[in-house]
Amino acid sequence: MADDKKKLSWREIDKLKDQSGLAKLRKKREKAERAESPLLDETKKKSYLKELEKLFQGKNSKEMEEALKKLHQSAGKRDFKKLALEFIEKFGLPTDAMTLLLFLDSKEKELILKTIQFIKENFSLFSKEDLEALITKLKTLRYTVTDPAVSFKVEKVLKELPL
Repeated sequence: MADDKKKLSWREIDKLKDQSGLAKLRKKREKAERAESPLLDETKKKSYLKELEKLFQGKNSKEMEEALKKLHQSAGKRDFKKLALEFIEKFGLPTDAMTLLLFLDSKEKELILKTIQFIKENFSLFSKEDLEALITKLKTLRYTVTDPAVSFKVEKVLKELPL
């Protein structure tokens, strides 16, 4: 029966003796903190909040997801403008960066201006990666757009955003 217990090697015994009591307490406290609060990690917290949002959206979210799917499939096609305007009328501007990038790619002036304003007002909602993509798209749009009003708005928003 005595052999059933795991015996420590001499090296492990020496290592335990070398540690101070404070180091042992610190390790215990850190281990307890990690086990106690798994939401400390920012990415886990964001994903948890997104899941909660999906949970409370209800059946309207399924309809919205279907509309988003149609919208993404029609990107670059003739009916994109019509689907985008219908989507905004029904659900408002989406909060996901991929769809906003599609809106910025469109040739519709009002759609682009609404999207730029939405990005400016909801800057803190986006993740770091999404912000980088949106800002890069805005910088590109600043030089590629032919409408001076849109170009001016993009320039103004880029100056106002905390980069």
